[in-house]
Amino acid sequence: MPQASRHPSARLALAALVVLLLGIQPNWLPLLNDLHIARQSSSLTPQSLTAIVDAYNRQPWQPDRAESAGLAALAAGQYAAAQVPLQRAAALKGWSTRLHSAMGDSYQGLGDTPSAIDHWQQALTADPANAALLTKLAIAYEAQEQYSQAQIALQTLVAVDPNNAVAQYRLGVLLSVYNPAAAPAHLMLAAALDASVKPFAESLNQTISAGLDTKDPADLSGVVGYTLISLQEYKLAKAALLNAVRQRPAFAEAYAYLGLAEDRLGNDGLYAYQRAIDLDPSRSLTHYLLGLHYRRLQQNQQAIAELELAFKLDKTNAAAAAELGSAYTETADLANAENWYSQAVLAAPSDASFWTLLAQFYLDHDLKVDQAGILAAEQAAALAPDSAAAQDALGFAEYLNGHVALAEPALLKAQTLDPRSARIQFHLGLLYLDTNRPTQAKTALDAAVALGAGTSVATAALQAMARLGTQP
Repeated sequence: MPQASRHPSARLALAALVVLLLGIQPNWLPLLNDLHIARQSSSLTPQSLTAIVDAYNRQPWQPDRAESAGLAALAAGQYAAAQVPLQRAAALKGWSTRLHSAMGDSYQGLGDTPSAIDHWQQALTADPANAALLTKLAIAYEAQEQYSQAQIALQTLVAVDPNNAVAQYRLGVLLSVYNPAAAPAHLMLAAALDASVKPFAESLNQTISAGLDTKDPADLSGVVGYTLISLQEYKLAKAALLNAVRQRPAFAEAYAYLGLAEDRLGNDGLYAYQRAIDLDPSRSLTHYLLGLHYRRLQQNQQAIAELELAFKLDKTNAAAAAELGSAYTETADLANAENWYSQAVLAAPSDASFWTLLAQFYLDHDLKVDQAGILAAEQAAALAPDSAAAQDALGFAEYLNGHVALAEPALLKAQTLDPRSARIQFHLGLLYLDTNRPTQAKTALDAAVALGAGTSVATAALQAMARLGTQP
């Protein structure tokens, strides 16, 4: 393998191209749902809960009735109410695995994770191979950032249940930060067990393999951190990137991505961006990410300065140009916005996403819709015929130019590709209004309002609905 392909930036580019197309990464949600369902009683009705609690109240000295009342309240989601009879049962007959597990569930339901962990640990002492307890502990340890404990719980869990794909994947993710050489075995087993896990596991595994090839611990931690950001594993990404800058204090790129991880966690990543710039002020990436930082803070003037510098340093940075288009649009400087959206498509002429953004700019501002607007939409749709956004842009451009027969097929295709897009539903609603189909118009506009709640699209849909003389 050529050395250049092992460089962290090269690996990041590959990881981003692969991962960003995949959607949300695998997580604990399926197992959490399973545990929630298991905890509930399918036969428990409000009447039966009342009967169980009444029986306990009549004979509170009976430990089994106390336990039944606590478990019934827990199954009904009455976490605080469950604790009194559960504690009463424990006082009468001693703490059992079941009581500790139930009490842990009640604390977790109340948001007291440390107390939940304490009870689950005590339950596990008596039943160390209990997969449900191990799962709950692994989830809780991760949430509390107790990663060494989470790793132990996961290692025990996969020993008990080696075909648990999510547990294998989560263990691989943790090991990618703390023991990368041990991660691939678990990631590849997860990929083999569950096709929905496969693309994420393989992407992370490829990153680890490339990092191990460099035989440089800082590079390895860096590429793992970059990929974990793409996988939306922001806490673990931060941990990996902190490892990278500890191992190489002058690692500017790792500091830049550490800033991004901090921002995604809701923290202030400015310290990391500033450190990255101090180490290497000529790196376009850092200025681009700092520009995004200021954009999130709605500080458009600072963002524009950083993004323009990012593009000056790298004229191929189409993302910086497009972000400048958006920033100038928000400051109502449409001439500069048009210029920068145009720069984006010049920098990346084969990328449909930038043509789509340019088309949307023209169409949303009713600028050049019969010239550059429709041409940009046509180019976007030609480059990405299965992109809902591109098809929507094409359909809306045709609609604005009065070509209803051409607009409707494109908008319907866009709706099929992304039925939850408020923007697409709004455009369909407008088309139906103008073609005297009020029932279909109301259905589409109602959907736009619901899907785009709180956005300008929902507001525009409500205004359009006034033409029907109705409100949702």
